[in-house]
Amino acid sequence: MTNFLKHHPDSNMLVEFSAGSLDIAPSLCVSAHLHFCAKCRSELSKLDEIGSHFLSQSNPTEVNEQLFENVMNEIDRTEHKSTEPEPDATVQHFPAPIKKLITAAKNTLTWQRLSSSIDTAKLFTGQNKFEVALHRISAGGTTPKHDHRGTEYTVVLKGSFSDEQSIYTEGDFLVRKPGDVHQPMGAKNGECICLSALDAPVKLTNPLGFLFRPWLKINPM
Repeated sequence: MTNFLKHHPDSNMLVEFSAGSLDIAPSLCVSAHLHFCAKCRSELSKLDEIGSHFLSQSNPTEVNEQLFENVMNEIDRTEHKSTEPEPDATVQHFPAPIKKLITAAKNTLTWQRLSSSIDTAKLFTGQNKFEVALHRISAGGTTPKHDHRGTEYTVVLKGSFSDEQSIYTEGDFLVRKPGDVHQPMGAKNGECICLSALDAPVKLTNPLGFLFRPWLKINPM
């Protein structure tokens, strides 16, 4: 965990997360970032205090459980019971909600090869708006250059990667939208694993993009 991250969710996202109104998939990404970021945890704590104050001044009403808590509870109920080891020892250092997702899906979690440098493993989240997945970039590997048809949230869970704009290390939180063209490249000193949530497929800019058909669709779960 570090205080030196350069890339964070904006204040509006933290307000929605505190209020429990942020969608499930972005909430998972924010939660993963909070695992690494003391600065955002401190800001969230202040937002929670403000929310508690206003709640205490209001008339009592029935409050539904937060969406994020709902999905975590659903994962607990549907978790596969198994004595098999985790699919990758590195997940032991992942944020707790992500480890819980992986544990719940470990009997079906599989890495799919997207290219010679990129693998992906989809995660079940119980919602149908975003595809949530892990993406693994090999050391020094590059992804196809691409644009975005929708919104993509990414949190670095292990290692680091770079693109035309910056270098991203463990815990960094990225948001990409239409018009954000980039080509991520994994660091040469080790593989990089990221959590991502997409509400629309990416748009490959390479004329040979048709060769990477798995990149051109999403499958929310």
